[in-house]
Order: sequence, then structure tokens, then C-alpha cells
Amino acid sequence: MEKFNFLIGTYIGTIKAMFSPRLWIPYLLFALVSLLLLLLFANPFLPGVGQFFAWLAQSIAGTPAVTHYPDLYVFLPRTYGWVIVVVSVFLEAVLIGAGFLMFSGYYQRERIGFGKAFRQAKEKYIQVTAVWLFYTVVFLAMLMVLPKLFDSLIGGSPRRMMAFNVALRLAGSAVLAVFMYVIPYVLLTGERFSAAIGKSVKTFFKNIVSSYMLAVIPYLIVLPFTVALFDPFMLVRKFSPEIVLYLIIGETIANMLASFVFVSSVLRFHWEYAE
Repeated sequence: MEKFNFLIGTYIGTIKAMFSPRLWIPYLLFALVSLLLLLLFANPFLPGVGQFFAWLAQSIAGTPAVTHYPDLYVFLPRTYGWVIVVVSVFLEAVLIGAGFLMFSGYYQRERIGFGKAFRQAKEKYIQVTAVWLFYTVVFLAMLMVLPKLFDSLIGGSPRRMMAFNVALRLAGSAVLAVFMYVIPYVLLTGERFSAAIGKSVKTFFKNIVSSYMLAVIPYLIVLPFTVALFDPFMLVRKFSPEIVLYLIIGETIANMLASFVFVSSVLRFHWEYAE
């Protein structure tokens, strides 16, 4: 009950922090980069860069249909999605690190600007991206391998496939929960990378339910868009093809909010219950 009450207080504090515009900078920057990439994939005939993104989209999807209307929107979640995964590992991870440092200053009533926070996070770039890369690889492996193993259970049913996909993503939050304390250990307490991993794992197993909630609640903000985008072919066939683009834009904004909530809540829990 004590930890539950602390979590409630943590989220109340996070809501209050939302009214501090400067704390949004890391998440807003990644959202803007994401939206720029999305628009480039959605407009493969732009002068200059359009040809490159058309080639990249064809390489990912394996078909020239990605440059044709309305097929472009059918493949957009896949082509854009794979690129944003890579960008997330190498850019979002360090921005998340900067976010931890900025929130640390905010809660300690010490102003830490984005420039300073980003420079400090960049000094630990390898450690920060290594954690994000490990989580991403494990998560993608789950999404790609497990549906094949449980194909007989899913039975080709679109609804079962969607439910199974959502279940996998919720299970993936457990993987994130195990390692999400590594970044604050490395950036805020100066732990060596190997020690930070060990302490993150120990913190998780001493606070399994609370840690999972910290990891999964932000994802629930994004979940409606994940479900809506599960079958882009159906969206294009039954509705306007551009609805896929609008949903991905909504998902990007939701991800920005989720990242804000994640960093703030994990930081405060780390301070209170870290191993």
C-alpha cells in the first residue's frame, strides 16, 4: 500500500511538472524528428531527399508499391516504423537520458538546462544506447518469433493476432521494467555500467509490481494507436488512406507524452526505492 500511494503521488507530481515547458524539450525534439521522417516517407516524390526515402521504403517493404497511392499508406507503418526504431536507439535514448537529468534538477529545485543535460548524457552515450539497444532487440525478437511459435493458437484470426500482439507488447514492458533503472544509476549516481545493470535487476525484483506499473502505464497511453494501426490495409480499404498518416501522427504525440511520464515516474521511484 505504501508503494501504491507513492506511485499515486509520483503521477500527481508528474502532472504538475507538465506545466514546466522546458522539461518537454527532449521529448518534443524527438517527436519533431519523428514527424519529419514520417512526412518524408509519406511524400516519396519530394525534390532532393524524396528519391532516397523512396529507395529506403522499397528496401524495407521489398516492393515498389510503397511509392504508389494508396499502397503507400498500407506500408507506411512498416517502413516508417523500422526507421524510427533505429533512430530511437541512437537518438531517443540519449534524449531520455537528458530528460532524467532535467527532471532531477526540477525535483531538487536546481535548474538544469537542456544543453547541459544533453552534454552530460552524451558523455555516457555508449552505456545509455546499449541499454536501449538491448531492450529493443529483445522486444523485436518477441514480436517476430513468438507469433510464429504460437501460430496454431492464433489460428490466422485477425482478432487473435491483434490480441496476441498487444499481449506481447505488454509482456515487453516487463523487460523494460527490469532494465529501466540502469540509466538513472549511470547518469545520476555515477555507477559503472555493469554495476548499474546488476542494481537495476535487484531493484526490479524487490519491487516487481511497482516496477511493471511504471513501465506499462506510459505504454497504455500509446496502446490505442497501436491497436488502431494493427491492420493498415483495412484502414485504407474502409476509410480514407490518409487516416493511417493521422494515426501515426497521433501515436507520435502520445509517445511524447508517454516518455515524459515514464522518465518522471521512474526517476522518483528510483530515488525512493533504488537498491
